[in-house]
Amino acid sequence: MAVALDKLRRRVVGDLPGDFADLERWENRIQRDMLLGLAMGVVAGVVAAVCVRFAPAQASAAADPYLVVAVVILSGRLSLGFGWALVNSTLTAFGALISRIVCAAVIGGQSPLDGVADSLNRLLFLMVLSGVLASLTRLRDRWGDVAAGGLAVLFLADDVDGYLDLLNGAALPVWQWGTALALGLASALCLRPTLPSRLRASGVAFGLVVIYALTAVS
Repeated sequence: MAVALDKLRRRVVGDLPGDFADLERWENRIQRDMLLGLAMGVVAGVVAAVCVRFAPAQASAAADPYLVVAVVILSGRLSLGFGWALVNSTLTAFGALISRIVCAAVIGGQSPLDGVADSLNRLLFLMVLSGVLASLTRLRDRWGDVAAGGLAVLFLADDVDGYLDLLNGAALPVWQWGTALALGLASALCLRPTLPSRLRASGVAFGLVVIYALTAVS
């Protein structure tokens, strides 16, 4: 039992360093990952804010929030284990949101916090969740397939919502749909190492999308 629990811990958290030299390299990488995640978040937030203000609607729809979420996924994927993925994803998400708010106040003269606190909380939760799921896709078993499929659903759900809006007479956001679809497929296919695991991840994503669509319609 103890051996099984130790194997599970090592799969989720990562192998611990074996000596002092490994421990120093481990700590240095953790520090670099935290600073890199925060820096990537800040840069992504600035780019998203600039695109919303100055770029065409197609570019801003692709950059906000999908560029920020993609950066959070990268931060979680590169992290050393589940716990550090949670920390780094949170840092990246906060860096992106804070820079986004500051740029909106400086460039646009107003803060996006006005009246949209609930949507920001939801976006922050989804970004951190995406980073954690990206870290779990490094698992070599079926749980990694489930994590990749769940990560894909975070994007494909936007396609379902867009299609339902289209049925109700709303305009078709082609660029936003395309970006969400591309990131969803990349999550299911590119984050798994073998063809069978990619097929399983795609199956999980398809099943969850169907359940989400049926729930949204009812």
